[in-house]
Amino acid sequence: MLDFLKKTLNPKGIAGLSALVIVLVTVFLLGNRPTLYILEEQKLSNAPDFFLEGVTVKSFDFNGQLTETVTADIANHYTQKQTDLDHPVITRIDGNSSSIASAETGFINDTSNSFTLSKNAQITRFKNETETAKIKANTITYNDESQTIVGTQQSRLITPQGVTKSDIISFDLAKETAILSGGVTGQYETPTN
Repeated sequence: MLDFLKKTLNPKGIAGLSALVIVLVTVFLLGNRPTLYILEEQKLSNAPDFFLEGVTVKSFDFNGQLTETVTADIANHYTQKQTDLDHPVITRIDGNSSSIASAETGFINDTSNSFTLSKNAQITRFKNETETAKIKANTITYNDESQTIVGTQQSRLITPQGVTKSDIISFDLAKETAILSGGVTGQYETPTN
């Protein structure tokens, strides 16, 4: 024991022991530093679980026929089963009928396959490649289950016969009928025979 103390107390032993103590203290302090989080858990829960840029998604039926194309500059998907879109264009094809929807922003509900478009939103309906109707509004909502399109705020229904403006336009795709409410005005041309 006396020999160990003599070796430890000489200058080389003190330097070695000091180096060992410094290494142990440094490892201990670095190991006990609090972890730094880039994003707080609360902010992270509002962040998308994934995002894509320059998106093009195509859907096909069982026979391999194209049924839908979705393009967007940016798509942010959230765990709440919603995908937010920047400059979306949604094209849906059903036999000889099709619809093209576009806006500055929008979102698709992943569970219901319905969508809402905002800022310069419009949906144009075609039958046999001929435009049959167009709805323009600040906000347009398409409900896949009920097959309806609802335009709100500065809504316009444009058909070959004329233009109708109202606060709200509800268009039933199955019946091809529209219900307009609130401040309805229109301008139509009568066909000449």
